Amino acid sequence: MYSIQVAQDVERQLTDLHPRRFRQVVLRLYALQHNPRPPDSVILDVETCRVSVGPYRILYQVNDSTRRVQIIAIREQELAR
Repeated sequence: MYSIQVAQDVERQLTDLHPRRFRQVVLRLYALQHNPRPPDSVILDVETCRVSVGPYRILYQVNDSTRRVQIIAIREQELAR
């Protein structure tokens, strides 16, 4: 199992979410402990990945040697017009 580390600015982003979205995002974060590279993840480079939760994107880095997932950002997807 991997440990999850959340940056302080990401913690603030989480507290600003609607309670329903907060729950969805946190459940997804916990799922990353068991599988940091789920089938629906997008690998951006060697260590950085992205997963979607509704309108939000979670950016994170995976360190396999320390078995750690560092959450970098949670961003709302901008819709193309």
